[in-house]
Amino acid sequence: MNKIKVFITCSGLGNIKRGFESFTQECFDALSQEPELDITLFKGGGKSNHRQITLGNFPRDSSVGIYLGKLTGRGAYFIEQVSFVFSLLPHIYQQQPDVIYFSDGIAGNVLWHWRKRTGQRYKLLYSNGGPLSPPFLHWDHVQQLAPIHLQAAVEAGEPLEKQSLVPYGIQMDSQLKILSAVEKATLRRKLELPEDLPIVLSVGAINKSHKRMDYLISEVAQLPKPRPYLLILGQQEAESPEIFKLGNQLLELDRFQIKTVAFDQVSDYYQLADAFVLASLGEGFGRVFLEAMSYGLPCLAHDYEITQFILKDEGYLGNFQLSGSLANLILQVLTQNDDDSKYRRHQSVYEHFSWDRLRSVYVDMIHSYNLRKTTP
Repeated sequence: MNKIKVFITCSGLGNIKRGFESFTQECFDALSQEPELDITLFKGGGKSNHRQITLGNFPRDSSVGIYLGKLTGRGAYFIEQVSFVFSLLPHIYQQQPDVIYFSDGIAGNVLWHWRKRTGQRYKLLYSNGGPLSPPFLHWDHVQQLAPIHLQAAVEAGEPLEKQSLVPYGIQMDSQLKILSAVEKATLRRKLELPEDLPIVLSVGAINKSHKRMDYLISEVAQLPKPRPYLLILGQQEAESPEIFKLGNQLLELDRFQIKTVAFDQVSDYYQLADAFVLASLGEGFGRVFLEAMSYGLPCLAHDYEITQFILKDEGYLGNFQLSGSLANLILQVLTQNDDDSKYRRHQSVYEHFSWDRLRSVYVDMIHSYNLRKTTP
């Protein structure tokens, strides 16, 4: 049986800590075990190793990327994508992949133009995690992550047979392990976190325009003392100094922390937290919910189609456009969290989103008849 040769690409992997990047790495790890697929991962940073190749590019936060983005008027992210794809072209020419799987729309457009100009026959499979709105003129198949995105695309005239409803997968254990009181106290000391306060955790870019970390801080500040400890983990951005300043103004210095940690260290914080919050009003998917639920954490989120789809009956949903909505949910959750509910949440996310359950679905999507038709 001939293997399907698949390139998985992500220019930010190795440099940026987002859902795209963590998903891409896990997707490669999961699908590279499949005997029917011959997979190579291409990333924008870190070290190359077996079947994982780091390509030269001008990262979006580099001085060259920022300068060229301003010079061209296209932005540093565009420069990163284009330079990354140009480094990918020799590998495409030498290895002749059957499918290129990607999450960045700019890269997909460049690859379509190159295919059209050169007459190559690779198929373009787009994972719509942004999400981008239709039409999807340049790509052979689109992975929609949630029913609301698939419905919107179909209503806009996008053919159903050109799309697959396949959510993000997550690597997780089939059984939940809950730390003992001694283990939790030891880990809290190691991470220099208070041993006597409940911890409210949020993981996401440290900004106010999308992740709304300012709303989160303001809501925690409304809680009666002694307040829980607020821990925010994420990538710093242009708006981050405002978030730090607001935390210093509204919260006691020993009652909150904002920091950036490596992706492989986040699991320690999930194990210690008592509740997880994402204050954004909209997400393409919200993969951090899967991470939090895989550790049994109660998830507090704005009530809309995506959070309903992911959290199902196990979420705590409110109207985060209203002052006090999140504060009330935090008080509710911190008095109700027990081991039985932790096991329930873990099982829910395992059955619906674990790679153990989704790996074969991804293989079927790559095998799909639609990918054997190249869009001209």
